[in-house]
Amino acid sequence: MKLMAWCDGRVVEAQEFRQTSPYIIHRLHVYRYKVYNLARHIHLMRDASMSLFGFASLCRVEDAERIIGQLLHLSRVSPNFSCVVAMRLNSHGELSFEVEAPSYYSGFALRVNRPKGVLLTAPQPEFLSQNSITLALDAMYDARVNGRGDVAVLVNEKEELISRPWLPVFVVFNNRIYTPKAYETVEYVTAVDAIRKAGYELTIRPIPANSLMRMDEIFMVDATGVTSLSKIADHSLFSVAAALIVEQMC
Repeated sequence: MKLMAWCDGRVVEAQEFRQTSPYIIHRLHVYRYKVYNLARHIHLMRDASMSLFGFASLCRVEDAERIIGQLLHLSRVSPNFSCVVAMRLNSHGELSFEVEAPSYYSGFALRVNRPKGVLLTAPQPEFLSQNSITLALDAMYDARVNGRGDVAVLVNEKEELISRPWLPVFVVFNNRIYTPKAYETVEYVTAVDAIRKAGYELTIRPIPANSLMRMDEIFMVDATGVTSLSKIADHSLFSVAAALIVEQMC
C-alpha cells in the first residue's frame, strides 16, 4: 500500500512529503470514506491560522472532501478500516493532506492497548489547535517518561491535571465523570456528546494530581478513539465507562 499526500495541487507518496515550515495540523477521522466533523475542523483551522499566521485558511469543505477522496482512492485504503488524514496549513499558506496508516479498528474504538500513565509537570497549552510546536512538545513529554511508563499525564505548577484541546482527558469517580477544562475542539465535543449519550454526568472542575490515585478510570480522546489508562503510577484503573462511552461515538 502506497499512502499518498497532496500539497497545493501536487500529489506525491506520503513518504516523500516533507513539511519544513511551521504549521497547524488537524487529524481527520475517515471511515467508509466519510470524513467526520470536517466542517468544524476547517472552521477551527481558519481561526487558528488567523491567530498564529495573520491570515485565514481558504479551504472549503467540498474541496477538502474531493481531495481526501482522491488520496484514499490512490492509496487503495479499504473503506472497512478507519484512517486518519492529516490536514496541515503552513506559515506560507500552503495547504496539504496526508493519508496516514489505516487502523484495523472500524470507526471510533476503545484501544486494546492500555498504557500506563506517568505524571509530568508541564505548562498549560497556549494553543487550541495542534501545530508543529505542540507536536514537538508532546513527543518530548512522552520521551521524558520513557522507561517509567507509556504516556505522560500532564499536571501544571499547581499540581492540577492538564487536559489538552486535541487530547482531552477525563476521569471517572463513583460513576461520575470529570474534566478540568472545556474546549471547542472536535475531540472534546465528540467526547462530551458521547458521555451524555451514555448517561453520565460531566463536571468541569480543577482535578488535583493527588486525587488521580483514587480515580476509577482515566481516559483520553483523540481523533479516532479512546485510550484508557491501565495505571497511574502504581494505582490500577478500570475501563468500564470508557467502553460504554466509545459505543456512543460517531
